[in-house]
Amino acid sequence: MIIDILRKGLELFRLIPRSDLVARVIPAHPTPDQILPGEMTIVRDGVDKWACFHCPGGCGETIKLSLSNNRKPKWTAVPDWLKRPTISPSVRQTNECPCHFWIRQGRVDWCKDSRRSPSRTTK
Repeated sequence: MIIDILRKGLELFRLIPRSDLVARVIPAHPTPDQILPGEMTIVRDGVDKWACFHCPGGCGETIKLSLSNNRKPKWTAVPDWLKRPTISPSVRQTNECPCHFWIRQGRVDWCKDSRRSPSRTTK
């Protein structure tokens, strides 16, 4: 709770960029109503298993990325001390909302090849 207040204060005074996503770690796979807008749910039960969040492209789809070393493809999701997640590698949606993006320190950075029209400058 104190970290959330600190992060929001730093964002308010523009000392850090505003976060698009904030990480929340839980021990079991979330139900659809537990995956909240603006939040990345990381499933961790001893080891990282899943990263779940709403597609930032606006299609409403829930993205579920495997964090397991035993699965392919796999991603890493690492929240910093302000609960801002970084995902590696990038995420490419190939559904009706084709978009390609990175998540770095809680911010969505759109790739140049994304067919989504991002509101921020692409990387």
